Amino acid sequence: MTKMIFETATNTYTSSGSVGDGGCGTVFRVTDTDGEVFALKLLRDTNANKRKRFKNELAFCRRNQHDRIIRVVDEGVYADGTKHLPFYVMPLLASTLRKYMQAGISQDQVLRVFSDILDGVEAAHLQGVIHRDLKPENLLVSEDKRIVVADFGIAHFREEELFTAVETRATDKLANYRYSAPEQRMPGGVVNRRADVFAMGYILNEMFTGDVPHGAGYQRIAEVAPDYAYLDPLVDAMIQQSPT
Repeated sequence: MTKMIFETATNTYTSSGSVGDGGCGTVFRVTDTDGEVFALKLLRDTNANKRKRFKNELAFCRRNQHDRIIRVVDEGVYADGTKHLPFYVMPLLASTLRKYMQAGISQDQVLRVFSDILDGVEAAHLQGVIHRDLKPENLLVSEDKRIVVADFGIAHFREEELFTAVETRATDKLANYRYSAPEQRMPGGVVNRRADVFAMGYILNEMFTGDVPHGAGYQRIAEVAPDYAYLDPLVDAMIQQSPT
């Protein structure tokens, strides 16, 4: 593919291919003028609502200081013909939780990994930010197997902290359906931080069993890891159909 050049006020980044593609943006592997490698997220969609969400995501990640949440190291605007598309630069992490699970997480490492996820999500919640799209693809894994929560593109931010308020319409798709809470699947459903707890319940069960619970009869942790059977009631509590 043709190399893309991204310029900011202080640096120039050259792409060497995409590493991820979403509904409205693409993440590229890029190298800066000093030869350091980063990830760069480019917003392709010029929809005003998507731009507002991107601006809020950028503002949150720029001010973030927590090790378990992705941080922004640079930002700019890419000229694509008549379009001017915003982007930001972040550390390039080795993998995702999805790939880590596919490679095989040992049972004695699952709770350490889950603790990292909890730390990152709690840090966001304490800042009034609800992720609303937690899934293994959005949980990045560093070389030393630490988790970093990323992709706050559809997060809900405390309105007083927004540079630009974003109204969530009932028709908006807020999350990957597989990990979304019941209230996220209903038009006009009230979505708060309990939706993130619900998704983490799915992820905790999946890290042990490989199974995402949907309905009764799903594979439980006790069946594959008897020493961790005490976690099954916790998963049950996290994935209740009613947010209350």
